[in-house]
Amino acid sequence: MNAIAELPLPGSHSGIIDLGGIRIDLEARTLHRQGEIMSVGSRAFDILVVLAKAEGRLVTKDELMSAVWPRTVVEENNIQVHLSSLRKNLGSDRDIIVTVPGRGYRLTRRTVRPSCPHAEARFARPELIGREDALARISTMLAATQVLTLVGAGGIGKSALALEAARQWTAARAEPIFFADLARLDHPRSVQEAIARACGLPEHEPLDFSSLPERGLVFIDNAEHVIAHAAQIVDALAAANDGIRVLVTSREPLRIMSETLYRVDPLDVPRAGSTDAQALEHASVRLFLRRGRAVQRNLGDDSAQIGRIGTICRRLDGNPLAIELATARLAALGLEDIHRRLDDRMSMLAGGYRTALPRHQTLRANFDWSYGPLAAQEKTLLRRMAVFEDSFSFEALCAVACDDGLALATVIDAASELAAKSLLIVEYDGPVVRYRLSESMRAYALERLAAEDDSTAIAGRLARYLEHCADFSGADEANEPDTPRGLVVE
Repeated sequence: MNAIAELPLPGSHSGIIDLGGIRIDLEARTLHRQGEIMSVGSRAFDILVVLAKAEGRLVTKDELMSAVWPRTVVEENNIQVHLSSLRKNLGSDRDIIVTVPGRGYRLTRRTVRPSCPHAEARFARPELIGREDALARISTMLAATQVLTLVGAGGIGKSALALEAARQWTAARAEPIFFADLARLDHPRSVQEAIARACGLPEHEPLDFSSLPERGLVFIDNAEHVIAHAAQIVDALAAANDGIRVLVTSREPLRIMSETLYRVDPLDVPRAGSTDAQALEHASVRLFLRRGRAVQRNLGDDSAQIGRIGTICRRLDGNPLAIELATARLAALGLEDIHRRLDDRMSMLAGGYRTALPRHQTLRANFDWSYGPLAAQEKTLLRRMAVFEDSFSFEALCAVACDDGLALATVIDAASELAAKSLLIVEYDGPVVRYRLSESMRAYALERLAAEDDSTAIAGRLARYLEHCADFSGADEANEPDTPRGLVVE
């Protein structure tokens, strides 16, 4: 990697320089403009980094040549050639690079100013499969609520769905959109700065939202790891301007009064034994074929392959990220090999898009992102849940999880948090509540259980519990074999 990209950058976070609509990713050496990746030559990218590092200061031609060509003698017009290419890639944002005749160059930050009624963020339109009903529902909910948070498990497609919903909403109403991506931020101040820049506001505390227009959409993406800070800002924004809509994506709710939740579900998967025609009606299978045929052109040409794809999608819980990671493995593994290796999915499902966020490049990294910030009790409970192969009752959970270090009250709190954070699935059958982990979440939790606990002891608790259930197979317990009364947990 060029030495320029390795220098510390003031005001950057995790190798990202955000200039308001223009984002420079130093790690991936990519330039993003309004959500699209631009094709930029190596030298042009180096010039842009030097100008960005200067933070608005004038950079002389000699400084540029020394930084970009440190050990090479080149003609001065090389700078003009690469700047011309860079400005072409920047399009309507080309004027952020200012030429000062006879002196040098400087980079100015462009933000979308709310005072401009026609300003709107432009996004690369995502390809969505099987989300038509969700988009319609989100549009209806946005019309009726001020703050709408899309929540769901990692890799479920919240950002792609929200991007398209935001695009449709603003296009239909000719309203401005203000976009802040919090994915790479980890400090309260940086969260405030990102949202201020997105809205074109002065970056002082507290933020003054009074200059925002009467109508518009503020889209805040990837808020889960800074949820408390994002919640405070969104709450203040909603209170200051009741005409502004706020769309948020997160793995857990903001938990503010003005918030309405929309839970993003996995893609639908075919039942076991489905016909080919039935399987092809399901969005998960269509996504697998769409991505897989880019690797294997004839994928899905016979009935056996369609059936195997349906099984893979079902075992991957209809999770779009997991499905895309599986199709990426088609370049080296056949469909049958992928299916056989799903028991080791944490190792196999890697190799995502180079331009994706790090947590979207492997399945394990995706779960690490959710697991890392959990409280100690939540981590412990999640690991112990992994011994259940299918759904389980609260009583069964307590029988396996509760001990001197994990009291009943703690289990109640921790289970509630895991459900809120989209890690534990809660299913209702009338008054009866049962829980389960997705197959991929269980595979991850089993790895953690083996690495961090006495997994044999936890499995022993389950075995004793099931044995105790068998002793209560009389008439009263016939319908609830896993909830015996008077159970004593050793």
